[in-house]
Amino acid sequence: MGNLFDRIASLALAAKIGILIGVVVLMGAGYWYFLYGDMMDEKDQLTHEAEKLNKEKKEYEKRKQEYLAFRNEVSALLEEQKELLRVLPKRDDIEQFIENVQAQIELSGLSKVSSVREAAQPVEMYVKIPIRMSLTGTYHQINRFFSNVGNLKRIVNIEDLQLAPTTEGGVNVSANQLKANFVATTFQFVDKGRAGPAKSGTNISSGGH
Repeated sequence: MGNLFDRIASLALAAKIGILIGVVVLMGAGYWYFLYGDMMDEKDQLTHEAEKLNKEKKEYEKRKQEYLAFRNEVSALLEEQKELLRVLPKRDDIEQFIENVQAQIELSGLSKVSSVREAAQPVEMYVKIPIRMSLTGTYHQINRFFSNVGNLKRIVNIEDLQLAPTTEGGVNVSANQLKANFVATTFQFVDKGRAGPAKSGTNISSGGH
């Protein structure tokens, strides 16, 4: 190794410079090959990983938005179902319904002559539960009663309405009093394959208010 340095020292300046440049180039090539090349390979690998992660992030954000939209849709459907079951319940609950109607009769100042539950009528996914009723009172009392019934949470249809003066022995009892004969129909949701309400023809109540 000493002889090599002695030989280099004895060379002309131009040769020394050439050797120095060669050494620098060789060191640079080695640096490039062993260090910078590895750094570039690592950079390329990291860039590829970043692109892959960015793609996965976009896919995740897309799935997240789809999930949130689906969850909101499910929540809306559940709220819609809840509202539907509120006005179209699965259970009969006819006694509660009759109590609500009776309360509106009393609030309107009417007198109930009779009310009879008729046979339930299946219609696809629900059944109609009709109650034939007769009430007496003034026109405004009857109108108030129908308005109050229309505000009940449960769906109620008034059908076959007939208004006539109240009579006793063929003679009008009062010019202001009317008798209202009608059918108050409510509804019950029923799954296909399940039987609806079977009760019918029940005389719920009759007599005066």
